[in-house]
Amino acid sequence: MLNDDFPLRVEAVPAARATEWRADDSFLPSETEAWQLIFVRSGTIEERCDDRHVLLRAGGLLFHQPGEVFAMTTVGEVPPETLRIDFYCTGAAMDRFRGAMLHAEPAEQHDLNWLANAANELFDAAPVPGGRPVVKEELPFGAMQQFIIHLENLLILLARRCRRPRRPVARVRRERRQNALVEDARAYFAENLERELKVDEVCEALGCTRPQLQQAFRARLRRTAMEEFSAMRIEYAAQLLARGASPGEVAAQMGYCSGAYFSQKFRAATGHTPSAYRRIQQGLPAKRQNRQQKDKAESKTSIAESPQKK
Repeated sequence: MLNDDFPLRVEAVPAARATEWRADDSFLPSETEAWQLIFVRSGTIEERCDDRHVLLRAGGLLFHQPGEVFAMTTVGEVPPETLRIDFYCTGAAMDRFRGAMLHAEPAEQHDLNWLANAANELFDAAPVPGGRPVVKEELPFGAMQQFIIHLENLLILLARRCRRPRRPVARVRRERRQNALVEDARAYFAENLERELKVDEVCEALGCTRPQLQQAFRARLRRTAMEEFSAMRIEYAAQLLARGASPGEVAAQMGYCSGAYFSQKFRAATGHTPSAYRRIQQGLPAKRQNRQQKDKAESKTSIAESPQKK
């Protein structure tokens, strides 16, 4: 019985044979009744799979599914050697092998070599080229079971390699493209924090359209691309102020059109003027008020405290 613990179970092996072919050998098309594994141990062959023809070189293998028409023709001057195994196997895991062409890896090669050597001990050669080998009358105790165990182990190793990842749905693919575009844009922003950027310039650098860029930022960051760029510039300006640069130096270094414009943008983003932020970050006391500012503050206080007339 198939379950999660035994996802691949070979029920029977009606035929198996390791065969050495001569150059220009071939056999007529035939239809498979079960699954069939074909492995090229040496040389090169052309294998028919229904309407398509596949070139298999040494180390290559493929599977014919039940009901598939197959045939073989040798290719080149080197006489090839092949292993062909017919087997009955149920389970959804076999779907991974439909149409798959593989090349044997070292761990799989061990089982393939064992199966090739054992196949000729269990089966006699077919009476005609391409025909089905015949099971020998007397087999060593447990020989067929051993053969099936090695075949199942080979199938498990191959199935692990042939696990086909599910194709992501359209929404997931769109989100991945948007995330990649946002990251590329932010990297471009980081390289150009000391000057103003235009949306068209960013789109040209990234190879995208304006709608694609804006849609990606609104979907991923809930803001426009230029809003993100402005926020990154303010953050960089704050770092410069914290290191001791004056507001005028920061405005000039970052390409703001004027110190007043920079102060306006910085205060709107942080709630502090550049000068106040710089003093806070350096642990300095607040800027002392001049005489005019003190008189103005005291005037407001005295008006607020005066009693109201009845």
